[in-house]
Amino acid sequence: MLKYFKSALLISLFSSLLNGQDVQDSVFIVNNIQVFGNSTTEEYIILREMSIQPGDTLTQEAIDRDRDNIYNLGLFNKVDIEYTAIQNMVSIFVIVSERWYFVPYPILGLKYRDPDKVYYGFGVMHKNFRGRNEKMFLNFGFGYDRWISLSYQNPKITDDDDIYFSSSLTVQKVHNLSSNYGEYENSNIFFNGTLGKRFGLYQALYGSLGYEVWQVDELNQNRTISTSGRDAFLTASVQYRYDTRNNREYTTEGTLAALGIGKSGLGESDMDITRFSYDLRQFFGFKGESSVGLRTTGTFAWGGVIPPYRHVFFGYDERVRGHFYKIIEGENRIGINAELRIPILLPRYFEQNIIRIPEFQKLRYGLYFAVFTDAGTLWSRNQVLSEQPWYSGIGAGFHFLLPYGFNVQAGAAYNNIGISEVFVDFDTSF
Repeated sequence: MLKYFKSALLISLFSSLLNGQDVQDSVFIVNNIQVFGNSTTEEYIILREMSIQPGDTLTQEAIDRDRDNIYNLGLFNKVDIEYTAIQNMVSIFVIVSERWYFVPYPILGLKYRDPDKVYYGFGVMHKNFRGRNEKMFLNFGFGYDRWISLSYQNPKITDDDDIYFSSSLTVQKVHNLSSNYGEYENSNIFFNGTLGKRFGLYQALYGSLGYEVWQVDELNQNRTISTSGRDAFLTASVQYRYDTRNNREYTTEGTLAALGIGKSGLGESDMDITRFSYDLRQFFGFKGESSVGLRTTGTFAWGGVIPPYRHVFFGYDERVRGHFYKIIEGENRIGINAELRIPILLPRYFEQNIIRIPEFQKLRYGLYFAVFTDAGTLWSRNQVLSEQPWYSGIGAGFHFLLPYGFNVQAGAAYNNIGISEVFVDFDTSF
């Protein structure tokens, strides 16, 4: 808090030195960069997201881009970048308003959307452990599904290189997602470790190794690959990611390209599956702050027998609006989305001093109207893709941008078989 007031004072003192000059019509050379408001976050976490460096010529585009990059850390409610100049030398002030980082949260859900199959639990997360943007998660569940899960992420484990590390461990007893083999329970152990390297501000490469156990108590020929009802195998994957989105919580401009390939089973078991996945998104902003977003995503598997726990779906993590509540299953999947986003209330800040907690005094919110169309198909290797039905829908709705990066969409859609539906989702589709 002291740093924030100090920054405001500095800006006030030096603003008169600008003499009406604007970065758009003047040539300013960056002399130094100072960060304020980061009572918890280490300064280097903020500076590593900036393209602006001492000695650079300052542009408004660079200011806007770096403000977005810092906000995309997910650590701050608000980010401001101000500057003052003496002649043509400029001092940059980065002013952040930190979020509340240690968050407990409840878990409640209905398996298969059946009120008789309730699972519930509790979780805690720390999104900025040690002030280094390290993230720790612990959650556990009871009821119809039971689990305990622990994960850790560190975006920069060395001083000299942008090396990323994460690991996770999950032990669970959950019922199957697949609807083609009856209802049954899986006992699982998952362990995974990932190392990654960031190249510049927008590119990263990741490699992962893991170990999985899938066991069913009631033997069925098709529920596991092994006739014993227990599959245990190693996994390995590589992913490339290019991400220039202006705001990852709600994007209106920029590109995302994520490409990955993974192998389940490395010769130590009967498991032998390779899967390639992609997620491509492009957003075009235009006059009036509206935006058009286009997305295509796909996942394709080949190799040995594909058990039901390696199937993919519409109706869980990916959905087709118009068939929002329909669960569709296959071994491979393609999805296409297009959306026009029109602002009703451009993102802005509610600022108050009644609650004497700094992390809740500056809260971002906004409201957009969206018109969309979705389409997708799934198929298995014994099917011909061209003969499989496509599921599609068109519709419109509202996107509510809430503090701390929460989004809610509520809308109506009309699908390709003439059925309409109303839906609510606690995130945007892409």
